[in-house]
Amino acid sequence: MKRLKTGVVNTLSFVKLSTFTVNSFDVTLDKVVGNGSLTITNLTDLNNLDSCKDFIQINIDLLSNDLEGGEYELTITNSGESYKYLTEVQDYTTTQTGTGIYGSTVRFTDL
Repeated sequence: MKRLKTGVVNTLSFVKLSTFTVNSFDVTLDKVVGNGSLTITNLTDLNNLDSCKDFIQINIDLLSNDLEGGEYELTITNSGESYKYLTEVQDYTTTQTGTGIYGSTVRFTDL
């Protein structure tokens, strides 16, 4: 499962397939439960499809693109071929607080 956080630019890695010959990727996030979708086009591999690298790295900008938290189906498309991944978008942070009996208390706050 891939993980993204709202309010930041996330870098995701994917296994580089031999079919990735054009350094232009489209990413679509479709919410699994409820409504919500985001499509970002013309993303490029940060390594420029370097033949010595086994992975590609793509920046997903959730700072300037608004997306609510939840589970999404991420579809990455390159040269007409699409690949799907389950993705969690986090719009909260957790903080472990307390001591003693309250040592396992976790607080959730918005990002």
